[in-house]
Formats: sequence, structure tokens, C-alpha cells
Amino acid sequence: MKKILVLSLLAAFAALPLAAAAAEASAYADVLSAYVYRGQVGNDEAVFQPGLDVSGPLGLGATFWGSMNLTDNQSVWYPDSAGEWGEYNLGLNWTCPGEGPVTLSLGGLTFVYPQDSSEVETDDAGAAVLGDDGLPVVSKSPADGGYEVFVEAAAENVILQPTVRFCHDLDNTDDWIALLSISHSLPVSDALSLDLGATLGYAGDYYVETNYGSDAGAAFTHAQFDAGLNYALTEKASVGLKGSFSTILDGDVRDDIDANDVYPETDIFYGGVTASYSF
Repeated sequence: MKKILVLSLLAAFAALPLAAAAAEASAYADVLSAYVYRGQVGNDEAVFQPGLDVSGPLGLGATFWGSMNLTDNQSVWYPDSAGEWGEYNLGLNWTCPGEGPVTLSLGGLTFVYPQDSSEVETDDAGAAVLGDDGLPVVSKSPADGGYEVFVEAAAENVILQPTVRFCHDLDNTDDWIALLSISHSLPVSDALSLDLGATLGYAGDYYVETNYGSDAGAAFTHAQFDAGLNYALTEKASVGLKGSFSTILDGDVRDDIDANDVYPETDIFYGGVTASYSF
């Protein structure tokens, strides 16, 4: 808890000078029909997800991203009432300055879950444990998040712009996942573009066990395919429509998710509306 608060404050304070001297910043907000993270369906109903990316001098950057449930769905991760934040992420990153065929970036993220569900403590017989005041003792688990560091290599001026990101979890799993992504943008008109992308994940044994509820071992975890129509309202503002398909790839992982009811879906189509503004 204390570590998360410290990291959150550090990220917030670091973002202030970056914003003041930023070469560029981008704010965005999406309303989507589900929240899917690396193939894991955390909520299969509507969510609101805003974010802010700030880049400053010397290749330094800061990010903020949040997710709010828009329904009272008892989602896997965030059984919140509608209108409450289920998660927010704070990150710092550094991109190696200079031009070249490959861009190298390093960074770290802290994940905070401010509305994790609370549970009434029970004894061995299943009866509620009472406190000195005679009321049931409730164990709370807010802000029980995680920490992740990553290194990313992105090819510049190459067809499909391949990107490889290696992520190492420092807290909840102490394991890793590698993500290979490609993307391509097709101009439809001066203001309208069709943006396509795909991501493939491969994770270590313990990451698979703790995040997908499977003892299948290291595996190709998921694939995701994205398509977005983006319309530029001005040079700085744009709106769009987004559609995605996510699927769990490894057969044993799929079977374990289904058998243990870890997530509501192993294959899911979802999408929604997007908006962004650069300043």
C-alpha cells in the first residue's frame, strides 16, 4: 500500500515539470463495450477509459490511464457500482534520444485498484468475525496493485512498424510477458484514416498461472486485432470508432479459464467511440 502511494506521488510530481516543458502531450478518452487486458476480460460491460501521455525533454515521459465501470456489472476485477473508478495506472518512461532505424524505450508502471471489493472476515465455521464494537470485521483491499518495468524496441520507417515490448512484473507475479505488435495506417481522405493493429503475447510460467489461472506453463497467451476509423476535426482534435477482437491462443490455457470460470470469455469482440486532443 505504502509503496503504491509513494510511486503514485513520484509519478505525479515527475509529470509536472514534464508538462511544463513538454514537447507534446495528448489527452484521450474512450467509451468501450468491455475492458480487455492482454486477453483477460476484466469487465464484459461498458467502461470509460481516459488517459494522458506527456513527453518532455531528454526523452522523458509520463503517462496516466484510468478505467471506470459504467454499469453495476459484477466484473471479474472491479465489482464496483457504476461511476466508480476500478483502476488507474501511473507510468514514467524514457526514450533514447536520436534518430535511427530502431527506437529504444525503458519505463515503469504502477497499477492501482482503488475500488477493490471488501470482504467480511469469517471464522472456520463460516460465521462473521465481530470486532470490539460488536460489528462484523471487514477486510479491505483497496490499492492492492502491482508494479511493472519494461523495455521496448520499435522499428521506424519499416512496413507494419513492428514493436517488441518485454515486461517484467515486480510484485504480483515476479514473472514476464513479451508482446509483439504491428500497426499500419491507411489514409481514406485528408481527414479520415483507417488504423489497423495486431498484438501477440507470450508469457512465462508464473505469469500464466497468476494472470490466466492456468498451470499450463509458458505459453502464447493471446492475440488481439484492432481497427479504428479516426477523423481529424482539427490539427489537434480527433474522434473515432474502434473495434477489437481478442482471443486466448493456448488450448490448455483456454480450457483452464473455462473450467475455473476465471474470465467470462476467452474470445471477445468489443469496441466503442474514441476522442483525443493534442496540446
